[in-house]
Amino acid sequence: MTETHDAGPLVVDDPALAAVRALISAMPRAAAVLDEQGAVLAANARYRIRMAQQDAGAHQPADAAVVNREHRAAFSPDGVRGFTFVTYVESAPAHPATRLLMTIANTLPIMLNVKDRQSRYVLMNNYQAAIYGTTQDGAIGQTAGELLGADYGAYTGRIDAEVMASGNPTPFYEESYQTADGMNRRWLTSKIPVADAAGVIWGVATVAVDISDRARLEEALRQAKEQAEAASRAKSGFLAAMSHELRTPLNAVIGFSEIMHSQALGPLGSKEYIDYAGHILSSGQHLLSLINDVLDFARIESGSLNLNIRPLDLGALLKAALGVIARTAQTAGVALDIDLAEQKVIIRADSQRLRQIVVNVAGNAVKFTPRGGRVAVTMRPDMRGGAVITFTDSGVGIAEADLPNVFQPFWQADSGLDRLKEGAGIGLPLSRQLVALHGGRLELESRFGEGTKVTVSLPEHPDMPVR
Repeated sequence: MTETHDAGPLVVDDPALAAVRALISAMPRAAAVLDEQGAVLAANARYRIRMAQQDAGAHQPADAAVVNREHRAAFSPDGVRGFTFVTYVESAPAHPATRLLMTIANTLPIMLNVKDRQSRYVLMNNYQAAIYGTTQDGAIGQTAGELLGADYGAYTGRIDAEVMASGNPTPFYEESYQTADGMNRRWLTSKIPVADAAGVIWGVATVAVDISDRARLEEALRQAKEQAEAASRAKSGFLAAMSHELRTPLNAVIGFSEIMHSQALGPLGSKEYIDYAGHILSSGQHLLSLINDVLDFARIESGSLNLNIRPLDLGALLKAALGVIARTAQTAGVALDIDLAEQKVIIRADSQRLRQIVVNVAGNAVKFTPRGGRVAVTMRPDMRGGAVITFTDSGVGIAEADLPNVFQPFWQADSGLDRLKEGAGIGLPLSRQLVALHGGRLELESRFGEGTKVTVSLPEHPDMPVR
């Protein structure tokens, strides 16, 4: 009698056969019921796996199993019918490692299956069976198309055939499909050819990891990135517009108030008018400086601030910039000591931005030093061709708990003296960013009530970052 197991199970309305099906599904060995023509009426998973290996020509040792065939007869609606009960009696129990492997496969939160050459499942772990809305035994002999639809079955069957034909595993690839639970899931999948001891490929194994959560996170991050970029573009456009709309009238205010304050066109007629014009001029210059700092900081954050790098004499630049601060220090009653290296120090930098750094840092030192205090500025070349500039003051200092915040834009220390000072708390953070653009670093040390020291290290060239 020939076993035509490729024909698949026959549908027979027979209570006796239904009972036999239930019985062989629970048997711990390969078992099947064949009809009079040798077609499979019912079979358990172990039998189907053995048949798949046999179809592929998988080598079976002579003593691997003993085949028992028992011919039976049963009454059915069509009368007396004959059938054959086939069992494979293993010569030895399964190796403990095999049982352990299946236990592990059934506890892993990944899909794991093996198919025969016709892409029929011969093994499926519990995780995948649950995802597919079936059971391990129910999946045996089925194709992916029968479980998830013809389109997916054709797609994955084509990959199965390519893997078995080439004998090479696939790299991990991403795929999406709707599983039996109605969810659209995304998987990271790989397929591996399965061969017997003689090297004959009889099937393909598939491993798939659910990356749906990761895919959703990546999509959320992509959307957030696009929204942030859109917001950045809107901010840049707003700042560009505001730059013109704010600075144009401010330049007029500053220019006219300067003319009035200097009485270039004749006397104003009252000393108070001259003082008022001076206040307007001072306030306008302060507001313009603040607007410029905010715009510069925004440009740095958006990566749109470009430096005009040229060779420059650092000592000469410091003298010119500190000359402006010296007048402010004299008015505030603060001594300003300047100690620059005697030899000429030439570095490559943006002179406008470097002057901005010096004015911001030295101006802060003078602003937060009480009358009668002292601010010292020194500059020395370093061994690698760059320079180190230090700004030391005897001012109010910064509390240790506040030090982590000093480089946060718009942050102001919570002290009475600080609240009385002009400024938006952006000069120091901006200076640090500008120093970093030059490849250098700005560091701050401070003790509350004792003073602050700011150290600016600059390389000879912006492409040579200070370490």
